[in-house]
Amino acid sequence: MRSLMIVLCFFCFVDGYTIQDQTQLHTDLASGYDRRVRPGIDRTAPLRIDIKFYLTSLKEFSEGLSKIGIVGSLSLEWIDSRLRWDPSNYGWNLYETSLFISDIWTPFLVMMNPFDKVRKTLLDGMSCKVYDYGKVNCLPPDLYEATCDADVTYYPFDSQTCTLKFYVPAHYPSDIILRPNSSTFDMLLYEENGLWSITSTRLYYHVSVYNFEELRLEINMKRRTAYYIAGLILPICFMNFLQILVFVLPVESGERMGFSITVLLAVAVFLTIIQDKLPEASEPNVSYLTYKLLVDMLLGCAMVIAVVFGMNFYHKADDKAIPTRLKSFTRRVMMCCKRKISTVSIEKYGDTEKTPVECVNDDAGSDITCNVTWNDVGLAFDRLFLILFFVLLISNNVVYLVIMAMMSS
Repeated sequence: MRSLMIVLCFFCFVDGYTIQDQTQLHTDLASGYDRRVRPGIDRTAPLRIDIKFYLTSLKEFSEGLSKIGIVGSLSLEWIDSRLRWDPSNYGWNLYETSLFISDIWTPFLVMMNPFDKVRKTLLDGMSCKVYDYGKVNCLPPDLYEATCDADVTYYPFDSQTCTLKFYVPAHYPSDIILRPNSSTFDMLLYEENGLWSITSTRLYYHVSVYNFEELRLEINMKRRTAYYIAGLILPICFMNFLQILVFVLPVESGERMGFSITVLLAVAVFLTIIQDKLPEASEPNVSYLTYKLLVDMLLGCAMVIAVVFGMNFYHKADDKAIPTRLKSFTRRVMMCCKRKISTVSIEKYGDTEKTPVECVNDDAGSDITCNVTWNDVGLAFDRLFLILFFVLLISNNVVYLVIMAMMSS
């Protein structure tokens, strides 16, 4: 019972601040306070502002617009001796309070590379925490949108570096110095982005050539490539090899031209999609994927021309003479491919007979003369174009993949 009485008496004599105490404190702090004058008793010494950045999310990064948007809070701390008080005069335990930014001095911090319009970071409607020994802490959350030129050389296997630059106009290092408390962002509250993974961050100050300090927030990002491999790279590669099947399609079907032009248009659609995503600039480099699609486009156009060229042989009259060189070319291609000529005239032991055989050398002494037709010439050119374009497409894709692999390593 006696112990309970002691505890009750202890709580009875403990003083706490009231709303009147806090109101009186705000009145006293505002009395004679000029928010137009920066803090600091020694006017020859610069005011130090300690900075920390809390990253919440990466809202967007647009290569075409050269824009980055991040959500986070920029923590600013400094000492203002005019905002000190004795807690014993205000209920004994009033050690901190909140004051509107419009009532106290705050640095007019603005972004140097905004995407839209220039505006200050600390808005008047926000509040800052003020402590009895004069420390002021402001932690304004905001969406920071800045310009960031993308390097799309290795798109879609690219990495990007964006820098947000802040400074206080009309103040030089002799007046205000910006000093980060940490060299990296605070990522405890960060939510992962579906398109980009943040590899590293950096927070530092820089003195420009015009002798004013810049606060720089640097973000290094790497694109997540699973979607682009499945939805872009692999379909392009499959269409490349689908396109060469036009030389296997029978000419009697009448679908060769339609097939080759349709696949060519599909490649053109992918090229348009890529161009819409990338910035309209040639610096620092154009994407290697753009070059690859351009080569695919040129090869597609060459295949259409080859189809038109080869179909002419199929529709020539049989009584029209075939040049000797064209016959020799057809025989060699057919021998390499082990295909039979339409009609072969065999002279053996003085007898002449016609039978479909392969154009090969007869060690037994047969004198084989291949009677080549225009249909055989068309087949020979189809085989030649099939092998030629297959090698070119393989080379184009292998070169691109090797470059991407070297970049990734």
